[in-house]
Amino acid sequence: MVETLVPFVAAVLALLIIPGPDMALVMANGVAYGKRGAFFSSLGISCGGMVLALVVAVVLATALSINTKLLTFIQSAGCLYLLYIAAVTIYPKASDEAGRTAAEPSKGNLFLRGVVTNISNPKALIFFSAFIPQFIPATSSNPPVFAFALGALLCLIGFGVNFAIGATGSMLSGLNKVAFAGRTWTQWIIFVVFVAISLVFLMAIIR
Repeated sequence: MVETLVPFVAAVLALLIIPGPDMALVMANGVAYGKRGAFFSSLGISCGGMVLALVVAVVLATALSINTKLLTFIQSAGCLYLLYIAAVTIYPKASDEAGRTAAEPSKGNLFLRGVVTNISNPKALIFFSAFIPQFIPATSSNPPVFAFALGALLCLIGFGVNFAIGATGSMLSGLNKVAFAGRTWTQWIIFVVFVAISLVFLMAIIR
């Protein structure tokens, strides 16, 4: 269990510091509405993630009941996807980010924004499907339940990280300063973690 959770938590923490829609949302709401905005936005994002984790568990349960070899295929495809993430982290495409300020919304509105932002992200379900199966032990007696548990852990960690970023985002700005080769510390951390994990899993699958 420990040999699964340690690399999983390390990968999740690396993943969560990648700038994206979720981070942009909690930072914007944290600045605009303080800790209240950061809290309910982060809670909504994590609940949206739980929905995706449930979908992945159901998909795995259905697939495994048809063909147990499909999990290996998903893991292989997931490794390639993680390598892709590492590559685009070091060679990112330019993107536009715009902050929006509105009248202070209710707690329910902040929560709903978080849920919608997470679920509407077209890459979110693909990532959950590619990421979580990598950490399911071959000896697991119930992979779908294990996958859902990992998804729940991801969402729990995500809530803590997103809330911290939303409440004190300015304190983390140093991670986005250039380290070397024209890339930030954040980019290099993501690159190294995901390449290492991908290669380890690919070797395990080939074996």
